[in-house]
Amino acid sequence: MTDNFTCIDLFCGAGGLTEGFRKAGFTSTFAVDCDEQAVETFRYNHPDTVCLHRDVRSLSGKEILHAANLTPGDVDVLCGGPPCQGYSLAGLRITNDPKNSLFLDFVRLTKELQPRVVLFENVEGIKSMQGGNVVSAIEREFEQIGYYCEARVLNAADYGVPQHRPRFILLAVPQDGAIISFPQATHAPFNQQQQLHLFEKIPLPYVTAWEALSDLPMIVAGEGAEELIHSGKYYFSYQRDRQGNRFPGKIFNHRATKHSERIQTRYAQIPEGGDNRLLPDELRTKKRNVWKIDRLKPSRTVTCNHRTDIIHPILPRGTTVREAARLQSFDDDYRFFGNLTRKAKWLTQDDQVGNAVPPLLANALAIQIKHILTEKIKVNSVAASSDKCLVPPLFS
Repeated sequence: MTDNFTCIDLFCGAGGLTEGFRKAGFTSTFAVDCDEQAVETFRYNHPDTVCLHRDVRSLSGKEILHAANLTPGDVDVLCGGPPCQGYSLAGLRITNDPKNSLFLDFVRLTKELQPRVVLFENVEGIKSMQGGNVVSAIEREFEQIGYYCEARVLNAADYGVPQHRPRFILLAVPQDGAIISFPQATHAPFNQQQQLHLFEKIPLPYVTAWEALSDLPMIVAGEGAEELIHSGKYYFSYQRDRQGNRFPGKIFNHRATKHSERIQTRYAQIPEGGDNRLLPDELRTKKRNVWKIDRLKPSRTVTCNHRTDIIHPILPRGTTVREAARLQSFDDDYRFFGNLTRKAKWLTQDDQVGNAVPPLLANALAIQIKHILTEKIKVNSVAASSDKCLVPPLFS
């Protein structure tokens, strides 16, 4: 029996999914993304993985197997989160509308690669799209190629991520394959720990935003650099766990936006845990989605606009890429490349962090999938032994 499982990451972005699987002991053999800067970030942090800057629509399963040095049947996990900007349906079937092309190619590559497990992740809102028919259509597409599906919405905070980030997770296995199961939550709100798990192991309390951020250099608006020295003082276990191994004592991507004095005044008057709707009339703007971090709770979902939408709990400025990465559960030695402004053609560092699957959530899924694969191997082994016992003895 082997536990050297392989994974392939389509739509890999900066590599949050791959990072979680790597830490669970998987061998990441191949990844692909259409964004140049995201691929640069991925390649830097995962130098042993073949990562192509390509559109998945131009890839075949045969090309992927060749690039990954695999043969048919070697892929244990195929994962990815194709964008879903409004799927087009005909009844309960996904149509050939261009809006669906990336998902349909994900299904096509599943059919060509025949992985033992498929992990499809997306925004929570996909569940309610077109009255739930989108999810039914997605499941139908996988069933058409011989895969059985189950789906859940998982909150990253339940797995030690200092951020409320609900994600739609669909797992699929061949219809004659393993039994699907989802990871048990390891964390819970402090006042619900006992009630939620009376007969199970009591989970840890949620990791708060301040447990994630309080050790980072306290830079003001306009300060910071792509590389800084850490003080060496860690106040919480979550911070110590995020040090990484490659560059001890260093902090990357910690640059704060240079806000005007008026904007800083506005940010300063937003109460912790509140948003800009609570500002005095003279400081309000049309924008309604600026929220200040509450130090005693997990952050809200980190978005691609965190630099202006998620405000530091003490300093009157938006969060830096490193602070957002901490809230996403990336280690400090995980570096992001690219511009900080949207003038660039490719994804910004903010986009890469905001779009990523939190590595700790990915890790929980990877550990559970490893369990699914291991149990399937055991079942196959027992079945093979039973078949041998059924062969009648030969008599001379």
